[in-house]
Amino acid sequence: MDVDQFWAVVDGARAQAGGDWSAVPEFVTDALARRPLADIADFAQIQDELEWAAYREDLLTACRLINAGFGSDDGFLYFRDWLLVQGRAAFEAALANPDSLLDVPGVSAMDPVADDCFADCEDFLYVANEAWRRVTGAPELSSSVDKRGHVSLDPDEVDGLEEELERRGYEARRDEPLPLAGEPIAFKDRDAVFAALPRLSARFYDQVRGSRRRLMREP
Repeated sequence: MDVDQFWAVVDGARAQAGGDWSAVPEFVTDALARRPLADIADFAQIQDELEWAAYREDLLTACRLINAGFGSDDGFLYFRDWLLVQGRAAFEAALANPDSLLDVPGVSAMDPVADDCFADCEDFLYVANEAWRRVTGAPELSSSVDKRGHVSLDPDEVDGLEEELERRGYEARRDEPLPLAGEPIAFKDRDAVFAALPRLSARFYDQVRGSRRRLMREP
C-alpha cells in the first residue's frame, strides 16, 4: 500500500460514513481487515508518517483555537487523527495553510465546552491494530484507563503489528516527546496567534477565553 492507496481507504470510508466523521474509523477498520497483513502494516506506517507531518507549532495552535484552548500531547495527537479522517483534501490543505481548517464542514460552528464535541478522533489511532487483530485472530491486548481517561496497553504484551513494524526497522513516533516543527507560538500572545492564523483566531480566540472563564466558574 502506498500513500495514494492509504487515502483511497480513508476517503472511501468517508463516503460510506455519509458525512459523519466519527464513523470513519470503523469503516476504515472493516476495509483494512479485508486486506493482506502487509497492507495493514503499510497503513499503520503511513498513518504515523502523516501524523508526524502534522506535528507542527502552527497546527498545535490551530488545535488549541478549535478545541477551547486544549492541546495536551494526547489531545494534539487525537486532533491530528481527526484531521486525517477529514480526508486527503482537507489534510493537505491544512498542511499548506492551517487557517483552511475553518472551511472544514462544521468547524466554524464548534463550541467544544458548550457542546462537548471536540475536534479529536482517538478511535482512528487503533484502526490498523484492530484490523490486524481481526485478520490474525489474536486476542485483544490488555489495557487500563487512567484518571484522565487515557487508555494504555499492557507493556508486557506485544502487538503483532508492532512486531512487524519493528521487523521493517520502522519506529513509530506518535508517542515520542520530540520537538514540534516551526517557530513557537505563545498562545497567550494575541498578536502572535492572530499573525499566525488570522481566520481561525478571528473565529475562536475570544471564544477560547470565554470558555476558559466558564470552566473556572464551574464547581
